[in-house]
Amino acid sequence: MPSINWNQLAEQAANQTNSQFASQIANLTSMSTTEITSFIQESAISNANAIKVLQEIDHATNSNSQKANAIANIQNGIGFLVSIATKVV
Repeated sequence: MPSINWNQLAEQAANQTNSQFASQIANLTSMSTTEITSFIQESAISNANAIKVLQEIDHATNSNSQKANAIANIQNGIGFLVSIATKVV
């Protein structure tokens, strides 16, 4: 992912509709708005928590186990990550 201001994105997510949020995330990733919306609905994650998961994935200095632990502590974070992973597998 390109350099992203996660704090600004999190603030915006709180005020965006789900459609606006999905569109913004689709612009930052290789996923479509339909996929993003589906991942959020499947995992029942909030927009703010989805941002936290993506931020952890993007955190270059953390090991995979540190990222996994951080995501496990985000409400519905694992479900969201699994939804995303099914796109890859």
